[in-house]
Amino acid sequence: MTKFDGIVSFMVFAFIATAWSQEACRTPNQREGRCVPRQECQSFNDYFTPDRILNQHELNFLQQSQCSLKPPKICCPDRAPSTTITSTTPLPSSNSAGALLPDPKKFECGFDMLADRIIGGNDTTLEEFSWFALLNYVNKKGKHEFKCGGSLINRRYVLTAAHCLDNVHLDGGERFVNVRLGEHNTATDVDCDEEVDENIRVCADPPQNIGFEEIILHPGYGKKDPNQHHDVALIRLARDAEMNWFVTPICLPDAEFVGTRAGQNVTIAGFGHTGRSRHSGVKQKALVPIVDQQQCRQKWSRITLSEGQLCAGAQYSIDSCSGDSGGPLMTQSLYWTVEGIVSFGYKCGLEGWPGVYTRVSSYVDWIKSVIRA
Repeated sequence: MTKFDGIVSFMVFAFIATAWSQEACRTPNQREGRCVPRQECQSFNDYFTPDRILNQHELNFLQQSQCSLKPPKICCPDRAPSTTITSTTPLPSSNSAGALLPDPKKFECGFDMLADRIIGGNDTTLEEFSWFALLNYVNKKGKHEFKCGGSLINRRYVLTAAHCLDNVHLDGGERFVNVRLGEHNTATDVDCDEEVDENIRVCADPPQNIGFEEIILHPGYGKKDPNQHHDVALIRLARDAEMNWFVTPICLPDAEFVGTRAGQNVTIAGFGHTGRSRHSGVKQKALVPIVDQQQCRQKWSRITLSEGQLCAGAQYSIDSCSGDSGGPLMTQSLYWTVEGIVSFGYKCGLEGWPGVYTRVSSYVDWIKSVIRA
């Protein structure tokens, strides 16, 4: 290439970069975007359909998404055309005004506007469920393996199942080592999505491997309890997680939270058993229905289910499974809320047998009482 060609190429690149910078903006949940007419933003059109009845949070989000009044435009999180996109700019702190937990009303958690050890699930995109945590263990032979999941609830704490941190395997010499955040595909060092557009290649930030400072089991949990009551725990990380597009917290149920009714679908995610292989290298997702509590008690008649537990699934080949323990069962309004924690089940994806989950809303007060800055 001649010097003249190089100058022309640089000028063209500079023009494109300048044009893009003039349209650059951030959505209310701090995603990079373009300031465009709403009808040109596919993600908004897909989510805010004409027949959708908006709640107050959604109305606030739309209002705060406006980036131009004349002409009217919104900040659209759809990706801009470029050769490679990576995210290295950290998001603002989730703990505003000294709060220890992010506030969903301020769009500080649980947002995924573009939106399997899961049997019957589908691969997630790079940015989906950016709060999902993998728990890394090492056995007596020195082999590392991800054997449980969890949910990042603020910069310093991961919510998971107590049985992931207190079990016979750990008694026998296995050790819990650290938490991995921002993972999409365990088989690759850098995760990229090349199917968005032929001109776009999106790559995630490298995953974060963070050790733990403290393990907090619910005081009512007993690993020998066949009912697995109070199967909930917290991991205090050794340092703050770095917030970016691919690592953000999920929301806990608040005082206004109404649990999902029987028959309605919720979402599960994980890297565990898929029915075809022992573990899925790619984060998976699936929809499962909430099962009526009385119906679940009749099915699980040999144990006693408490109000701190809920049931979901019972569909053939769609279920959470081994390796998914501790992971989230989630519901979405404008933002995602962790409604349950994967606790136990009978085999995997067996029709008529619902999985049992810890009901997170029953433990929010306990969580708030033990976390610290």
